[in-house]
Amino acid sequence: MRIGFDAKRALNNFTGLGNHARILLNAMMRDFPENDYLLFSPKAKTELFNELHGKFELRLPGNRQIGAAKGRSYGLSPALVQPFGILKKGSGWRSWGITNDLLKQNIDLYHGVSNELPFNIHRSGIKTVVTIHDLIFLKHIEQYPFIDRQIYKLKTRYAAKHADKIIAVSQETKADLMHFYKVPEEKIEVIYPSVDISFQKDKAPNFSALQKYNLPAKYILNVGSFFPRKNHKRLIEAFALVKDKIEEHLVLVGSDGSIKKEIESFIAENKLGRRVRIISGVGNEDLPALYHRASLFVFPSLYEGFGAPVLEALFSKVPVIASKGGAIEEAGGPNSIFINPNKVEEIAAAILKVSADVTLKREMIASGINHAQSMTDKVFALKVMETYKLISRRL
Repeated sequence: MRIGFDAKRALNNFTGLGNHARILLNAMMRDFPENDYLLFSPKAKTELFNELHGKFELRLPGNRQIGAAKGRSYGLSPALVQPFGILKKGSGWRSWGITNDLLKQNIDLYHGVSNELPFNIHRSGIKTVVTIHDLIFLKHIEQYPFIDRQIYKLKTRYAAKHADKIIAVSQETKADLMHFYKVPEEKIEVIYPSVDISFQKDKAPNFSALQKYNLPAKYILNVGSFFPRKNHKRLIEAFALVKDKIEEHLVLVGSDGSIKKEIESFIAENKLGRRVRIISGVGNEDLPALYHRASLFVFPSLYEGFGAPVLEALFSKVPVIASKGGAIEEAGGPNSIFINPNKVEEIAAAILKVSADVTLKREMIASGINHAQSMTDKVFALKVMETYKLISRRL
């Protein structure tokens, strides 16, 4: 098949949906190299394109080809990775103009890997798959400006209606699609995402990366951007209740968010600066080392479409405490400990329990590794390819 991908996130986002897309693309190329993979994006960052391994073609607005990698990735000149022409910003092309380019390239199947499809693709005859990660914009409206919410609603409604198949990243996202958009159950395939291959290797990561962050010898880890639904404040409050009973520090790793300064102020006001650290700007190459050295991973998020940091912790052989209910439990598996994220005392009690019980830690780690094996990138790619085959007329 000639398979087209919406590669905007893969080629421009260093975390989150960008990671998800790159993991999928690399696994598909490795395990199913017989297909042609074309990446469509309004622009691209050289360093992210170079994280893709194999024969990918990158096309910008106007069907302009940048390069095809054969066994390695091409470096891209900065002059070539900028959008151009009448659709300079790229948004109009990604929503409308891209369909003509897909037809010119004889694309058999197009995969919108981040919640959307071109608005006119249902008239093209091209088969379509869309991955819906979450409906946070409907469930946590405080995180999004009004205009952004309306745009997300419009795009998601169209994609849910017109895609030949929807990939939901969790059972919870599937249920949300059926509830909010009345999508028939048989149209949705639940396929759990995976994490970067660096977390899945048996070989320990390069721990020299830890030196640059000056981390304590023992620490509890949390990874996530600083937004209200990530629930950092309650985690810090829970840690404050038990800090005198455990050796670990608390390390919060995350990019900037709307409440980062508020969290920093909260730490200072409660005189927790010697035991609670915020680290931003951690590169993907360093993150596995931070996970592997953690004593415990605590993730009391109020809502996630899936909860990739939980899976990263399981692959890193770290016991997990996470929020009860929904997609996070799907990621965490049967032997992680799940708490009510709104109850500070419950979070604190779980931290104290796991920190004090070596046998429990070992059991949680062993079970976590076993659970994670059902979500390797190989399993991920295989299930996505099976979905493609379900809707393709050529296979």
